[in-house]
Amino acid sequence: MTNTKHFFIINPEAGKLNISEKITKDIKKAFKDINEEYRIYITKGKYDATNFTKSICESEDGNLRFYACGGDGTLNEVINGLIGYKNAFVSVIPYGTGNDFINNFKSKVRFYDIDKQLEFSNEKIDLLKVNNIYSINLCNIGFDAKVAENMNKFKRFPLISGQGAYTLSIFYSLFHKMHNTLDIIIDNKELIHGDFLLCVVANGMTYGGGYKGTPLAKINDGLIDICLIKNVPRLKLVKLINIYKEGNHLENDSIKEYIIYRKCKSINIKSNDRFTTCIDGEILVNKDIDISLETKAINFLVP
Repeated sequence: MTNTKHFFIINPEAGKLNISEKITKDIKKAFKDINEEYRIYITKGKYDATNFTKSICESEDGNLRFYACGGDGTLNEVINGLIGYKNAFVSVIPYGTGNDFINNFKSKVRFYDIDKQLEFSNEKIDLLKVNNIYSINLCNIGFDAKVAENMNKFKRFPLISGQGAYTLSIFYSLFHKMHNTLDIIIDNKELIHGDFLLCVVANGMTYGGGYKGTPLAKINDGLIDICLIKNVPRLKLVKLINIYKEGNHLENDSIKEYIIYRKCKSINIKSNDRFTTCIDGEILVNKDIDISLETKAINFLVP
């Protein structure tokens, strides 16, 4: 019989409150009558979840089940630690600010229930590879990446949801430079050049606490979705935010002229100037990125 081991990786900085104590109690209660090994690890800083996960994959045998207790950024760190290990499985207990990746599944509530987490189906999930970093949800560039960066100013405010913090950050970011001049090559054949407000390269549908930037995306269809929005006047943008948030921008006549949407296998994005990139919430600055898709790259546990 194969040995199963459970690893709960808790990010105490995720969300508004440190939920380490609550999750620890829930885990101990769930395993009270289960004779399987489990460990709880509380991260101490950036990339600690990746390093811990990788060390377990390198040193332990059996079925290794990892639960990222935090937001999409914590989940990203865990998948970057287990990629390539066929005996590793991952799920998320979503206590972050946005928790967008779970929007790709029918039942979001079940992800919060540790008992349900232990009764799962296994799905093979695609991953984006952005230069040398894996992304489970999406990579966004330009204005909305700056919005994600500035969101940190608002997400700790009392009574402000993840989507609320994102919306506040949008209005804050309106007062700064809003576009990037980009050269985008799709599948090594189509070149798109222009001034773009934002560029979303996605595996999943939503980001920013529920903004449906790539409403046609599926996490296991073997394709990357890319949504480009050309430079939009500020007053026009304010009117169009709700259309974009609801995922209605692909068929709305008032925004059609600004939208380019493709499904593809690979993307290269270059600029003469450095641009802000956000990979599952992680902020980086680049002038040149290659994005490819690794199909059915990880085992994802769906409660």
